[in-house]
Amino acid sequence: METMYREERLRQILQILRTQKTVHVKDLAERFSRSTSSIRLDLTELEQRGLVIRTHGGAILAEGVEEGLVWDKQLLQQRLLQNEKAKQRIGKSAADLIQDGDSVLIDGGSTTYFAARALSRKSDLTIITTSVLLFPVLNSNPENRIILTGGMFHSEYMDLVGDISMDSIRRFSPDHTIIGVDGISLTSGLTSTEPSIAPLKREMIARSKDLIITADSSKFGKICLTHVADVSPEMTLLTDTALSEEILDTFLQNGLNLLMV
Repeated sequence: METMYREERLRQILQILRTQKTVHVKDLAERFSRSTSSIRLDLTELEQRGLVIRTHGGAILAEGVEEGLVWDKQLLQQRLLQNEKAKQRIGKSAADLIQDGDSVLIDGGSTTYFAARALSRKSDLTIITTSVLLFPVLNSNPENRIILTGGMFHSEYMDLVGDISMDSIRRFSPDHTIIGVDGISLTSGLTSTEPSIAPLKREMIARSKDLIITADSSKFGKICLTHVADVSPEMTLLTDTALSEEILDTFLQNGLNLLMV
């Protein structure tokens, strides 16, 4: 419970920063009824996530964070309709990287939903997923083997989360891993709005041999509270052609494998 409470406290500290532009350790300690050493650890954590810059006795927002910061996501059903055609292309392109007979680990989300639809048209796949939303789509093809991780049901995201789901993921070493994210930036890497889902994504990345990140162009340059992983040349970033040339050039210049479809 303390972990979840801390994430909410970090979120509130960021909201205060967005309004006041600066925070002080003493004021935050009084506001949240925490010790000054605990608040310093909070600010250090936010600094490590690339969200703030520590100052003498406090912190300010890191450069570029305010305009790119994403606080919450739309409801899943709404996200399925947003940038739908772009997500369909991204999902199909992700599935095109998978061969019949492969094993795939895939998490839930509006873009991975379209990847799941495309995967269901392939044969002899072993697919492991945390997503209750994706399960019936994937299970529509009897030629594929579908494994649904256990765990606590997160109704807003239609995902299975928690220790049981984490333990299930650790049992596998799939040929490919497909995940979606809420934000992508060079400075903050892959980020998520949901603290309970971010650890699952980290574990999926740790288990992956071939990592495919599916994210429409609106996710680029966005930063969310919870860090998932740094971007690296080892992962394939799939997005759509609406991505700005400036962002494209910056990612390519840093040696990242970014494909627009």
